[in-house]
Amino acid sequence: MMQRLFPAILLLLTLLPASCAPQPDPVAEPIAAISSPTSSPHPREIRFALIGAPRDVNAWELFDESGADYAAYAVRNEYWPRLYHLIPPERTFAPLAADGMPSEISQQGDFYTATVALRADLTWTDGSPLTAEDVAFTVNTSLAFELGHDWGAYYPREYLDHAEAANDSAVRYYFKRKPNVEVWQYGTLQGPILQKDFWESAVENAASLLPDDSLRNDIEETRARLATVKRDLADLEAKVLAIKLSGKQNRILDSDLKRMQGEFVYVQSVLDSLLEEYDTRLGSAQEELYGANDQGEPLLGTWLPAAEENGALVNRVNPDFPFLRPSFERVIYQTYSNNADAMGAFQNGGVDFILSPGHDPSPVEGAMYFPTYNARFLAFSPSNTFLADPAFRAALDCMIDRDRLAGDTLQGRAAPLDHFVLSYQWHDPAVQSPCAGFDASSRIGRAGQILTDAGYSWTHEPNAEHAGQGLMVNGRAFPTVTLLAPFEEQEPMRNRAAYHIAERAQYVGLNVTVREMSVDDILYRVFSSQKYDMALIGWRLSEYPAYLCEWVAGGNAYFTTGNSGKSALGTGTGLRSGCDALEGESDLGEASRIILQVESIMVSEWPLLPLFMEIQADVYRNISYPAGNVLSGWVGLYGAPSYLAPLP
Repeated sequence: MMQRLFPAILLLLTLLPASCAPQPDPVAEPIAAISSPTSSPHPREIRFALIGAPRDVNAWELFDESGADYAAYAVRNEYWPRLYHLIPPERTFAPLAADGMPSEISQQGDFYTATVALRADLTWTDGSPLTAEDVAFTVNTSLAFELGHDWGAYYPREYLDHAEAANDSAVRYYFKRKPNVEVWQYGTLQGPILQKDFWESAVENAASLLPDDSLRNDIEETRARLATVKRDLADLEAKVLAIKLSGKQNRILDSDLKRMQGEFVYVQSVLDSLLEEYDTRLGSAQEELYGANDQGEPLLGTWLPAAEENGALVNRVNPDFPFLRPSFERVIYQTYSNNADAMGAFQNGGVDFILSPGHDPSPVEGAMYFPTYNARFLAFSPSNTFLADPAFRAALDCMIDRDRLAGDTLQGRAAPLDHFVLSYQWHDPAVQSPCAGFDASSRIGRAGQILTDAGYSWTHEPNAEHAGQGLMVNGRAFPTVTLLAPFEEQEPMRNRAAYHIAERAQYVGLNVTVREMSVDDILYRVFSSQKYDMALIGWRLSEYPAYLCEWVAGGNAYFTTGNSGKSALGTGTGLRSGCDALEGESDLGEASRIILQVESIMVSEWPLLPLFMEIQADVYRNISYPAGNVLSGWVGLYGAPSYLAPLP
């Protein structure tokens, strides 16, 4: 997907647990940051404050769910090499340990394959060279142990079969199905690499606990048997039902049905038992791997661990790393139990940057704010035919002044959003709301024109002086619409945004009633019952905008009506063909063209209305970065010590 960040920063979605597809979730209030003109007494080192001590886990656990920890990521994320990375602030995809770009993906037999050449000038801290064996070993270990979280995103088992060393300086990947940009450039090619020689023995010991081929075969055979029994049971049920409907009875069929029902229950229980045994063995093997001693592990990254100083963790620049030469020689990480203590140390000059996924939300003078991947949207029920018209949604979009919403209504605690692709790398600035930059009067005029052209009318038309009244479409009065929003105490910004939308909608004659309820209730109505008109929802979106097509996939709750699966976006071939092409596209340039096509269609149909982004602010001083705009702030990149520089 992208260079992975701690899930609280980049990978988790906003309302529900994390997954590949975007899902709604409540989000914490934005944080405040301050800058200070005081000079640093340690120009050759940067001092970070960490909230909470980093967890002491080895690399196998660190990048899996049980070991994921922001503080540990901040300190250790750059200890291991990666073939490619995303260069801030634009997050440009570029080689790191790789020598140039990967080969094209080609089909060979049952697999899709591609090869990556390695740089010849990289050595581990024990003096041995980085080889393709190291890469293949890391990939295959992650797959064999079915590691999840970041490992699972980098090396997804549903796509990747295995990797092997084509020679010492080139690794070849074998995919079960053709990978796309999300899987390839933003996934597999950015995974961490561990040294084979150091870890091979520990991995072999842990692998002895993995489920064996006999158990795997038993599971597959039992699944096949269950499928057969299920099919036979369905046939018998149909026959028995047909006989009963005819007013007859067949005792032999009744007996066969009871026997088959019993067999189905039995085979299902056997499969459940086998799967439980499988999970137990896999869990034991993973625990053994997590518990392997990493003392003396060779590393290869921009930063390497140094001896602790006065209880603080210290990283030093790797002198043998041939690129990414940081401006600072050392990074010091002082841990604090809470934000207040860290802020106190900052104000007293004890640290230069506070690294935490959350800070005191109260505003601070001189704050450095950044938009984040936390995006908020207005969703329309696919069951409400009045709301299905793109002209209506475009007019409503025009009435929402994002600058006013973010600045006045939300008191500067959000950044305006009028497009669907957040990433600077993937977004074309030309794709935005048709009323972007309009003043209030122009918005009313444009919205009224859009509706008039689409056949809407009013008993009193809207203008700059008077709101519209009696909105009608096709001779029918437009009904009052209910907008679901979280309680203010639960999600204050979404709550306030709802009332802003209701107030703005009145200008075009649309009556909107805000109904407050819990986030869980909103989720149920949007994703399950679909008993709503409009709702304010949000996601924590990814760097690579594959979510555009996940939103419009068949059966998606936002764009399909009931059980029919009919898309609220219509059946336009442009959107479907674009998403179909993106699913198997592994070329960055072509993927960019397709994403522009898909977003352009969405801006013309407005299945959702983008509203605003939560903001993140960095608490730092005496340092500078290569650019002022970076999504989720520099704290989202753990302070990016390789890219910061001291102020002159």
